[in-house]
This record gives sequence, C-alpha cells and structure tokens, in this order.
Amino acid sequence: MIQEWRKQRKDLIKADKSKKTLRSCAPKWPKLEEYVKNWIIDHRKNGIAVSMKMILIEARRLAIEMSVTDSAGTTSWCERFMRRNGLCMHTKTTIAQKLPCEYERKIIKFHKYVINMRKKLCFEVGKLGNMGEVRWRFDVPSNKTVDVKGAKTIMIKTSGNEKMRYTVVLACCTDGTKLPPLLIFKSKTLPKDVILHGIYVHVHSKGWMDGEGMKLWLEKVWSKHPGGLLKKSSLLVCDQFKAHVMESTKRLATKLKTHLAVIPGGLTSQLQPLDISVNKLKNLALAMH
Repeated sequence: MIQEWRKQRKDLIKADKSKKTLRSCAPKWPKLEEYVKNWIIDHRKNGIAVSMKMILIEARRLAIEMSVTDSAGTTSWCERFMRRNGLCMHTKTTIAQKLPCEYERKIIKFHKYVINMRKKLCFEVGKLGNMGEVRWRFDVPSNKTVDVKGAKTIMIKTSGNEKMRYTVVLACCTDGTKLPPLLIFKSKTLPKDVILHGIYVHVHSKGWMDGEGMKLWLEKVWSKHPGGLLKKSSLLVCDQFKAHVMESTKRLATKLKTHLAVIPGGLTSQLQPLDISVNKLKNLALAMH
C-alpha cells in the first residue's frame, strides 16, 4: 500500500482535505432495498420478529419479481444493506435481576463452603453435580429481530402458544456426565403418550417441581451419577427453591450420602453453573437459529 501511495503522491497532495473515503458503495438495487427496509419497518411496527434469514427470503422473492439476476439476497449483501440503512440485530428487552446487598461476601462464603467440603470428603470429579429447573415452552418464538439502530423498546409478536409451558430438570457432573432429564407437565395425570427411554416424567398442578418430584428425581436420576449406585459421598449444587430444601428432600439426600450446597437466594444468576454456562449456550443457539 505504501508503494501505491508513493505512486499517487501528487494526486493525494492535491486531494480535498475535507473529503472522506468512500467506505461503502451506493446500493446496486435502490428500489429493492427501499422496499425491503419498509417491509422490515412494517413488521417491527406490528411487533413481529425479523431475522436475517427472513430478509434474505424476502429479498430473493423481490429479486425474482424485479428480474434481478446477480447477487441480490446473499448474506454479504444483507450485511451491507443493514449497515447502509441503519439496521442491526437487537435482543428483546427485559428487566434485569437486582443483586442482593453484600452479594460479594455471600458468593465468597458459598465458594469456600464448596471447596472445604471437597477437601474434607475428597469427592471425585464425577461426584460433584449441579441441578436446576428450566421453564420451557411448547412454542419458542425468536428473541431477536432486525430493527433500526437506536431503538429503545423492542417488541415481538408471538403466536400465543409460548404460554403453554412445562419444566425440564437438567443435571450434569463436573466430569462432563449428563444425567437423564425429568419433564414436569402441568397436569393431574401422567400423559398416555409413549415416553422415550431415558426420559422421566412427573406431573404437577402448576407444572413445577414439588416434594414428590424431588423424590422421583433423586431416586431415578441423581442415583445414576458416577458412584451413585455404590452410594459414595457426593455433593449436589442447587438453588434455594422450596422443593430443594424441604426436610423430606434433605432426609433422602442424606440416605443417598449426598451433601447439598444451596445457592444463596438472589444469586442464581451468579452461582448456578447451569444458568451461567449450559443454558446460556442453549439460548444463544436458539437466538442464532
């Protein structure tokens, strides 16, 4: 580049100092881009999520109508189109969880407890586990949309089926072992459908974990962690949910030689491994999809 600048030295000296470099060329199909931008704005006014894939499909459809035969509707075109028109990808706005006072002291205290328990009882890697419930929907609408840069409130319309929920109880161990999931449906009777092998089902009037659900999970799922059948000492990290700290749960855990490490209230977003890593990656994959 320096050699090229030297060749152009005279022209560069004569160039207008106030003129900026042309960083992106003018749109090749201005009418097409104008239509697509208006289409996006109309969808966003109605709260409908718009993804890059939807933009590409609409651009390709319009390109056929306008007899555009070259590269309209490609991924690189979509990126340039969004930059030219002040569009970017947004995440649906929500209210952030407030951390409790002295949360740093509580985090350090929890970490010390887990470390001391491991030193005291010499847990093997596979005997350290984490469990947590995930509230899930039968219909998962997109949480991201393309909208104008600077937009403060991002609303997305859905089909309404996202209100039909169920609970998935997930668990894993520090050696990478994934334990079978437990599904909890909002019902009074067990479903008559055939359940796949390796998946356990529980029902609750509100579709949430209760004492019976914890008993089922400990006996059928947690007992299968490495060393669980031999009832070797283990440590289970869980949040401070009512069903996790019930006396019946503690008694059954003691029977299985399992020590509970209960995350302090309000610090799930900071100390729950499933929320911080596993479920975060799952949500990221769904957003990209």
